[in-house]
Amino acid sequence: MRRFSEAWFQAIENSRFCGEWSSDRGPKLPTLCWMTHPLPPVLRQFICRHGTREEHLPGESLFPTTQVTDFLYVERGLTGRIASTLDGQSGSGAMAMSAPHRLAAGNLNWITHRPAIGRYVTLSHAVIYRIAHVQMAALLEEAPREILWALLTHIEYAHLSDRLGFSLLALQSSEVRWQALLLAWAVYFGVIANEPGKGDVVTMPVPGRRRHIQQVIGVSSVTLDKLVAAMTEAGEYVRQGEFIRIKASVLQTAHDWMRHGDGDGVLYPRPARVEDLLYGAQEGFYD
Repeated sequence: MRRFSEAWFQAIENSRFCGEWSSDRGPKLPTLCWMTHPLPPVLRQFICRHGTREEHLPGESLFPTTQVTDFLYVERGLTGRIASTLDGQSGSGAMAMSAPHRLAAGNLNWITHRPAIGRYVTLSHAVIYRIAHVQMAALLEEAPREILWALLTHIEYAHLSDRLGFSLLALQSSEVRWQALLLAWAVYFGVIANEPGKGDVVTMPVPGRRRHIQQVIGVSSVTLDKLVAAMTEAGEYVRQGEFIRIKASVLQTAHDWMRHGDGDGVLYPRPARVEDLLYGAQEGFYD
């Protein structure tokens, strides 16, 4: 498999949202799907200090069996969290992604040790840190309270992100699901700027290979071709190697659906315009 370029790796390794959280509740950023928020510095440092560093090629399974026994932290590259049937059975599964500074696995069954109903694989060359569940439990007995609280907060944030992703798969059209994936990547990895005659345009790395995108948003290759073609023909989507440029306004429908789903009186509301969310993320408003 052809390796992603260094520019692509650097784009998904950016430090956006990697600083200290603004409160014990976590970041102010509204929940996004299929890509969750980075871990706070104190937890990243804890895992890297106590974990075992590993390097992986694309397409490798991160556990020898279907049983998840460790926390995995992504230092570099992209991994997939796949909810699927067992190998050999029908069903393409559903996938979320983990980029650098995030957990790749371990948050679903840390206490219960029950099956996580899925599998975990690398989607690119990757560097991860591994800590066994039992080792993490022992370390946390002596660790400061802020370590455990940060872990529990992040686990809750990840569950909300997964819930949003599954809700999109169950309730929304392929077009809105495609927008939702692009929106998450635009918030975390995109650069938005106003361009004369074009409006607000986001430049960002592609969200994985084509087959990764298909599995995340639950579409066939034919449907993905149609989704991309529709945006391209409307002048809203341009592919430039391993990066894409999109008009920010094309993400408004998915943004509106998430905003409506949040309801009224929420602690961290989404702005009415998706452009304001993207500029706010870029400028540190939601840290």
